[in-house]
Amino acid sequence: MDGMLGRTPELGRLLSYRGPERRRGAPDRWWRHALEEIDLGVCLVGGEGQLLYANSTARRQLDETSPLQIVDGQLIAAQRNDQLRLDSALADVQRGLRHLICLGRGAGRLSLSVLPLQDGQGRPSQAMVVLGKRNLCGELPMLAFAREHQLTAAELQVLQSLCSGLQPQEIALRHGVAISTVRTQIASVRAKTATESIRDLVSMVAQLPPMQGVLRAMERA
Repeated sequence: MDGMLGRTPELGRLLSYRGPERRRGAPDRWWRHALEEIDLGVCLVGGEGQLLYANSTARRQLDETSPLQIVDGQLIAAQRNDQLRLDSALADVQRGLRHLICLGRGAGRLSLSVLPLQDGQGRPSQAMVVLGKRNLCGELPMLAFAREHQLTAAELQVLQSLCSGLQPQEIALRHGVAISTVRTQIASVRAKTATESIRDLVSMVAQLPPMQGVLRAMERA
């Protein structure tokens, strides 16, 4: 993976820094480590369209089933029309323009933002491609949220179901419990999280920051 990350102008500015963080290790290294800790796919693409870096989340997400894949050091869309849209967005980076595009169709649809990164002279140079979230909330943030608000295992299960788009009646049917039980659990979750409605509760979860799992950190050790 390290070989995919070139010394970009943006990183060059970091390397010139001589503060205490610089003395503790190369900034390009902790820059990569920082991106590895979030459960959000991030890619750095050079001016010629070559992939300079992709964090582990992006590499897992851009598999053979994805409408966008990593092929021979390039981001390649499975469909020609999608590739043309991606190429256009990457070309616009040189003009400092930002794009939000959607690739693929149906359940495999992938949204991504293409953002310009400036060089040392303030000119657009590379592009940062940020992949859309696969789920409303990852497993680790959800568990941390439940622990923070002291939710029971049953309440966490109900919360996860609500965030998956299920209605209370569907949750009761899926878990073989009475609808009154589910409503009581929802009321308890709302009380513990100080939310006024299911919509507010789901919105609160949707705003949780992405976090990588502990097991992923152990794999890198």
